[in-house]
Amino acid sequence: MGMDGQDGYGEKMSGMSGMGDEGKRGQLPGAKYNRKQEQSPVAKYNRKQEQLPGAKYNRKQEQSSIAEYYEKMRELGCFTLQDVTEMVGERSAVTYLVNDYQRRGYIERIHRNLYTVINRETEEPALTRYQIGSRLFPDAYIALHSAFGAWGYAPEEGNEVFVATQTRFTDFRYNGVFYRRVHPRPNADTVWHEGSLVTSLEQTVVDSLHSFEGEAGLERVAECIMRLPHLDVDKLLDCLERYGNGYLYQKCGYVLEQLQNYVKLPRAFYRECREHCASTVRYMMKGTDGLIYHKEWGIYAPAYLEVGE
Repeated sequence: MGMDGQDGYGEKMSGMSGMGDEGKRGQLPGAKYNRKQEQSPVAKYNRKQEQLPGAKYNRKQEQSSIAEYYEKMRELGCFTLQDVTEMVGERSAVTYLVNDYQRRGYIERIHRNLYTVINRETEEPALTRYQIGSRLFPDAYIALHSAFGAWGYAPEEGNEVFVATQTRFTDFRYNGVFYRRVHPRPNADTVWHEGSLVTSLEQTVVDSLHSFEGEAGLERVAECIMRLPHLDVDKLLDCLERYGNGYLYQKCGYVLEQLQNYVKLPRAFYRECREHCASTVRYMMKGTDGLIYHKEWGIYAPAYLEVGE
């Protein structure tokens, strides 16, 4: 029995061995490929190969792109997210790029959807307050006392910029300056000066004399007028005509005549102003003591303007 048991065990082993051989013989010719070879060809691509072509850019290329976008932004000075979209070409990348540039200190947000480039050397905005103000909206321009500042004839700039625009916005502060909205004048005479859209000197004089408040306001305007170069008489009269306000003719005639030693306007200008003066007597400043009546202008105003140079 011991022998038979061994033979039986041997037969079973032989049978099992035979089954293994048949299993190998039963494989298709392609069965020689191992597991790695059995995988589809796509599996051969590594992560780098699966990335889009743009992923092949190295750090130097990335820095080159950063510098390129920065230069484009610097050329604009102020820009919106739409401007960045046109630079990059992919809207999905705009938010990341803007946030990254803000983190690096390349740009700053001024107000809502408006950004400005920061000068890397000075760490200050690349644009002046007046350049920023005239870029807040497509129709924006610098007006009133701020226009004197933009032209360089204001004794001091102060901490506010008056922006004329049809677009309503709440006054806001950026970099220590308050930007305030004023109503634009129809057909106002504006020019580009040192990168800012600003009212002409003549328009600025007329607008300021129309809008000043109180004795301090009048003196502030007079101080600027004293520093102006030659004024164009025809442009002054054109501005006054657009207003069509007899009281404004009175105010302008009185103030400019008081400053005649500085403005040196021809007598014909004052004659033209008198012809358009309102027939009613007006007070230049309400609630101010010491006003006297100037018959030639039909107005109560200071006896003379006390303005320090």
